[in-house]
Amino acid sequence: MVLLTNVKSNFRLKFHKWKPQLLVLDKTLSLLIVILLGIYRPDYVIIAAYLLAIPYILITRRKLLLSHFIVSSLIALVWMLIAKGQYAYNRPFLVFSGINLYPLFGWAVGLFLIYLVYSHYEHIFFERGFLRQLLLFIAFYWPLLLAVESIAYHLFDIRNVAAAQYPGLPFCNCIHAPLWMQLSYFALGPLFFSACYLLGLENPHFAVKKDGRGSNKRK
Repeated sequence: MVLLTNVKSNFRLKFHKWKPQLLVLDKTLSLLIVILLGIYRPDYVIIAAYLLAIPYILITRRKLLLSHFIVSSLIALVWMLIAKGQYAYNRPFLVFSGINLYPLFGWAVGLFLIYLVYSHYEHIFFERGFLRQLLLFIAFYWPLLLAVESIAYHLFDIRNVAAAQYPGLPFCNCIHAPLWMQLSYFALGPLFFSACYLLGLENPHFAVKKDGRGSNKRK
């Protein structure tokens, strides 16, 4: 216990200089993307958001986020290779090699944006282990997943007709899909976070300093 206390005492969180402003900007950007889905063609909006993500990361000087963006993209690609036959919409979305580009880029952007918002709050459980950090991420991911799915289905009329015969979740009447897909929707977020954690990807909003050297590797 004494050793653990001494180790923790050597750590100091140094937050990103513009963290409060970035939090407002990140939340505003995320909300804007959701709103634009109901104004313009959704696949164009989500592809544009994906292509603009890297310039946004670089402009806000958070290069560490590039790794998280790559992981979200890879998870989205693997998911679509598994479930591509389960997606066909009531609108003429772009398709490449049998993969509907709207959910492909949607998952990549969605996972990344949720981490982007979560990253501002990770310091709450930074020194309390993986499980508490994961639970905090889930506390962001699950409600936001249900909110976006409900808005897309009920307000923007974005419907996956390939799975229309399946019932949606009873409390929101969204995510109309077979049970294994519904469970996967809830699991993709924790899977993404776990992959980032295991890879040792760093939070760009703060640094942990130990013995005078900067590093924010998770414990």
